[in-house]
Amino acid sequence: MVTCMHTPTGLRVLVEELPHTHSVSLGCYVNVGARYEPVELSGVSHFIEHMVFKGTRSFPIARSISEAVEGVGGLLNASTSYESTVYYAKVAHIHFDRALGVLSELLRCPLFDRRELEKERKVIIEELRGTQDAPSDWVHELLAADLWGNQPLGRDIAGSIESVSAIGHEELTRFFTRHYGIANTVISVAGNVDAERVLEQVSRTFADYAQAPLSVALPSDPARPGPQVRLVARDTEQGNFCLGLPGLAYTDPDRRALQVLDTVLGGGMTSRLFQVLREDNGLAYNVGSYHSEYADTGMWVIYGSVEADMLRDSLAMTFDILRAVASDGVTEEELALVKEQVKGGMLLSLEDTWSVAARNGAHLLRYDAVVPVEQVVAEVEAVSVADVARVAQRLIRSEQLHVAVVGDYDAQDEADIRTLVEAGL
Repeated sequence: MVTCMHTPTGLRVLVEELPHTHSVSLGCYVNVGARYEPVELSGVSHFIEHMVFKGTRSFPIARSISEAVEGVGGLLNASTSYESTVYYAKVAHIHFDRALGVLSELLRCPLFDRRELEKERKVIIEELRGTQDAPSDWVHELLAADLWGNQPLGRDIAGSIESVSAIGHEELTRFFTRHYGIANTVISVAGNVDAERVLEQVSRTFADYAQAPLSVALPSDPARPGPQVRLVARDTEQGNFCLGLPGLAYTDPDRRALQVLDTVLGGGMTSRLFQVLREDNGLAYNVGSYHSEYADTGMWVIYGSVEADMLRDSLAMTFDILRAVASDGVTEEELALVKEQVKGGMLLSLEDTWSVAARNGAHLLRYDAVVPVEQVVAEVEAVSVADVARVAQRLIRSEQLHVAVVGDYDAQDEADIRTLVEAGL
């Protein structure tokens, strides 16, 4: 059971005691990400995530930070998303104090050395360039840009080469000061620990953590109308495609039905996409789907990497699958299988201390509460064939469809794909 507590300064702390484990995982969730950035500061949250690892008050160089955790066999990392940034560590439970001390330094007292900033700027720019060298990754960025347009959800979380090149030391430190503070942070811990002792340690370690006003994400504009096609010609061995549709917010009452629908269509080797494109026709090694949920909207994506000359056929088969599920829904057999798949995957993930800490921290930021696993399981169990049919008809609509393609194609190929897409779902 997860325990939610507050330090004397008001910092929220979550602890789930798992005494049967030998590890402990800690996550510092900060309520800021790419959706909080004006266009001129696009990528600044990700830039900060990189920079805090370049030196802090007690760990003045990057190597000393990594050695403090990796030197005892632990894991230390971070990630930035559209709506949050998380810094996390996983260590043997006897090293909890050490890991907490390192994470607190990252949030409380990074140095933001100007020379390190310029070096890291180059690293991030190379990271951005590297995305375009990986077509199967780049096609997802192209789809988001086409679907959402010039707003945060349509931009790379890491920003652009232009925006990262222009972010100065003052802008970066001002953004950090504005968003990194008690009201915007959740500390989530799971593993072989005692909750009361964790609270004492966090209270002491974060005693001087800054006060900052609660951050509010920039509102999203509606997705751009479809159908639309975005094709980028590249000399590649495969054709890489993404189909995108506006999805659901993480508070939408249909989100569990979409979770089931998404799993039926692209959630593993039993999914319709995998069976038709790979098993029946041998067109794709990599094919699937996913749904990204945000505070006020979402994005549903189907993707694949296929034989270059079979792209059109692969898209046509994918459209047929979407039309079928929009008109006929799913079967009772599929529904029963997927419910067990979703529940089993969820429960298996709780075997890992970081998965538990991550789930708890993300839930508290999103819902201001940790939703019990039993409640989620009950919600999935309650999904009916009619629920899945309703959400399929709600989302699978030609006027919302966007398609992105990266591959060795010319103008005629693009025209053929456009004709196929404009024929509709």
